Amino acid sequence: MLSYDNKTSHTIQKQEVSIAKNYLNEDEIKLLGLLVEQYLAFAETMAQQQTPMYMNDWIERLDSLLQLNGREILTHAGTISHQMAVEKSDLEFSKYKQENAIIEREQSLKEIEEDIKKLKR
Repeated sequence: MLSYDNKTSHTIQKQEVSIAKNYLNEDEIKLLGLLVEQYLAFAETMAQQQTPMYMNDWIERLDSLLQLNGREILTHAGTISHQMAVEKSDLEFSKYKQENAIIEREQSLKEIEEDIKKLKR
């Protein structure tokens, strides 16, 4: 479920909720970046050596790189379809928007109450 943090200035947009990497923490993002760097360094090496690479070669090398880094390789499509994941993220986003609207209303009411108290003084 999406959580709302009053301290963040970023407003969550609907198109963002179905992108998994948006929910990685700082360490996970750093690790993802390192994996990408390793893969790109390998690709550059292959290009420099003018080694022909086909799609199956790239898949095998990526799997090898992930295993070398202690990652599990997904060997099946999983049990949740892309459509199911998008529908779930849309549902959770709707809940988030409703909760956020309630919080915003409550904050507005508190501000109005504070303004009224100031005017009464």
